[in-house]
Order: sequence, then C-alpha cells, then structure tokens
Amino acid sequence: MTHTTLSQEQKQFFQDQGYIVLRGAGLDVCNACLTLAKQDLQSPSEPWELEAVLGYPGAPVSTDQPGGETVRRLLRATERHDLWRDWATSSTVGNWLRPLLNSASVYLNPNHHNCLMTKSPQYSSDTGWHQDIRYWNFEKPELVSVWFALGEESTENGGLMVIPGSHRSEFAAQQFDADRFFLETDENKAWLDKAEALHLNAGDILLFDARLLHRASRNYTDQTKLSLVFTYHGDGNGPLPGTRSANRPELPVG
Repeated sequence: MTHTTLSQEQKQFFQDQGYIVLRGAGLDVCNACLTLAKQDLQSPSEPWELEAVLGYPGAPVSTDQPGGETVRRLLRATERHDLWRDWATSSTVGNWLRPLLNSASVYLNPNHHNCLMTKSPQYSSDTGWHQDIRYWNFEKPELVSVWFALGEESTENGGLMVIPGSHRSEFAAQQFDADRFFLETDENKAWLDKAEALHLNAGDILLFDARLLHRASRNYTDQTKLSLVFTYHGDGNGPLPGTRSANRPELPVG
C-alpha cells in the first residue's frame, strides 16, 4: 500500500490517540534500508549509544562485561547514508507531517533520534514509560517522530507499547521519577490500564507525538530488531539556542 497523503480520518485518529500506523508505507525502500543497517551493525562506528552505558534494566553491567559493546543506537543516521537522509527528508514524509504539525514547512531535527535503533537478542534492555519531549528543548512541545520498522516488531522482540491519548494530558511532576519515567503507581493506574502493544511489520511507518507515553521491553527472540527513527517540527517552533536540541543544523523536508 502506498500512502501519499493522510485522510481526514487518519489525521483525526492521530489527534485523538497521539499516533498512527501507516501499513506498508515504507516498503519501497525497506529492503535497501535494511541492507545498510545490517552492514553498519557488522562493523559499527561512532557516534553510538551502548546498552551498557545507558544502563537500563537488562543491559550489561559495564562495557568490559560480556555484551558490553552491544549497540543500542547508531546515531546521526542522516550522515551515515544518503538513502536514509533522502528518505527522511523526502516529500513523502513531508506530506504525512504537514497536516499533523499544521505547518507548510517541516524540519528534521538531527539532534534527537536520527538513529538506527536496535534491540539485540541477548543484551538489550527494558525502557520504562516516558515522553520523548522530557529532555528536549524547543519553543513548543509540538514534535512528531517517524519510526520506520525494518522488520517485524512485537512485544516478543521489544516492540513499542503506547498509552493512547496521553499526549493531550498535563501530568504533574510527582507522576514521574527523577529520570522522568512515568511511575507505575496507583495515581497513574488509570493511564497505565489504557496501554496498547503495537505490532509492526517490515515497511510499516509509525508516526507519534513526542508527548505520547510509550515504553518497550528487551528483545526475547533470537533476531536483532532494527528501526530507523527521526523527529520533526514545523514553523513557529524550533530548538532553543544553547541547548543540545540546537547542536546541529536542521534539515528542511521536501
């Protein structure tokens, strides 16, 4: 299936739920992107994020322990391969995002996500409930991420779970821990009970609001899970000067 524009029903679903899945919308380039991803992981190069350094539950204790060099994310994806950059800044992606951001212009911020996201079969970790916007610094929290599944994603291999509608809520500070993870407490139970697991197939595209609560488990299968992830905003928004969000210049989207 080819998705060139979003229907009114799709836009409304995104506004209400905070995410939408475009089935097969990336199939035309999926195999080529997957080939590059596998090549990069065979001989990974920095910049990267290692599971052991991040230290989430299930990760190796340190980089000198077994699995200590396991890559969680290969960063700066738009600088690694022309194909990845060209797809991430294409008019196709722009056509999806303009109505969601209510903006004639769309910009890819290369300082957040912009990565090949991996989940190793043996040394991956659990990520708690969180909102991506927690450590980002923009004029407004109105950003959308594009998640390109290069293979099947499910609860078995660390696929995403989401809490629909959570992007529209104003949560209190005490509902999060010191690292800004959403606490699994009685106060938050009503939200946690709404959690849904997403099942993606190779070539599926997930669009989600940066304020949407989401999480993922470690990978319990024997195959590495691979995804490309990029983040965008529209006109009237932008990274705050002097913050990590403004480290590298943004890319206009076609």
